[in-house]
Amino acid sequence: MKDAQAHALARGGGEHLLIAEDDVSAARVLRMILEQAGYRVTVAADGLTAIRFLEEQGAPDMLLLDWMLPGVSGLEICHYARQRWDALRLPVLMVTAKTDPESVYAAFDAGASDYVTKPFRGAELRARIQSHLRTRRLWEERQHMEEHLAERDKLFTLGLLSGSVAHDLNNPLAVISAHAQLLQRRATDAQMADQLREIVDAVDRCTHIVGDMLNFARRHPAERYPVDVGGVVTTTLGMREKKLRTTGVELQVQVPDDLPAVSGDRHQLQQVFLNVVVNAEQALAESGRTLRVTARADHLADPAVVLEFWNDGPPIPADQLPRIFDPLFTTKPGDEGTGLGLFICRRIVREHGGHLDVSSGDEGTAFTVRLPALQE
Repeated sequence: MKDAQAHALARGGGEHLLIAEDDVSAARVLRMILEQAGYRVTVAADGLTAIRFLEEQGAPDMLLLDWMLPGVSGLEICHYARQRWDALRLPVLMVTAKTDPESVYAAFDAGASDYVTKPFRGAELRARIQSHLRTRRLWEERQHMEEHLAERDKLFTLGLLSGSVAHDLNNPLAVISAHAQLLQRRATDAQMADQLREIVDAVDRCTHIVGDMLNFARRHPAERYPVDVGGVVTTTLGMREKKLRTTGVELQVQVPDDLPAVSGDRHQLQQVFLNVVVNAEQALAESGRTLRVTARADHLADPAVVLEFWNDGPPIPADQLPRIFDPLFTTKPGDEGTGLGLFICRRIVREHGGHLDVSSGDEGTAFTVRLPALQE
């Protein structure tokens, strides 16, 4: 797109308006009025430039069209826009000197949302734009709400299904495990004993998956009492220290003794920390060798305890990072992850009034847990 044809100076932080106007003076007046109102404005000096902008940049928040444009008319641009976006997604305002009823009818028939004749009053133009953008914002809010409700319905149904399946699986798994262990004790052949041990390990794996499904389906009321977060982290790392050492992972721990306490459930928080550490172990099995766990008190805003679990393993792909906490989403092979661990962890942290976030890049991956500190 040529700079001589389109001016994409974006001043202000409001909604983005695209104006197709070939008259330099009229375009300057429109830009001044709208930028003073806080909008970001792009001006296309002809119809073809406006079409190219829509093709390359997508829909702005609103489109203002002069009718008489060189090459491609404003009416043709309106037709083009309506083939791609409806009136709620992209309001179109015709700003033109054509005042005859036939032109007004033709503009609305082409899909225009409104019609303003030149010369226009600035106050009227701003009021019409505000009205259409308000409607558009309400439409967007409704879209987000419907998406949220659909996601809630999906998770509710998934929770019911998970709970039902998990309960049905527990009994046969217990029978399989018990018989396999009995046969394992009686086995006289080493190969058979190894095979039975594999069966027991596989059943334990299935039991772990069932446990994840039940944790997903249930919402246990968490207990609330003062918790020494530093002590929970230290205990959790102690559970994995031998495993980390045997796999060659260097564990660096910086957890001060004077961290403020938090109000929460010790066992649930340990579940969060353990899950994050195990995820780091699995990442470091591919590459990297360092797991660094740090904790600090944050007194700058709301008092909080901030914990970071950083590893120098392979980064999480950028297209997967936004979905890392989604239920049933996992980057692990199908037999190694349920896709529920991090989802449950974030839910636990949120129920404690905190936040669980992730960042990942070439320098490593960090999971950050922020928990409100107890006031003395």
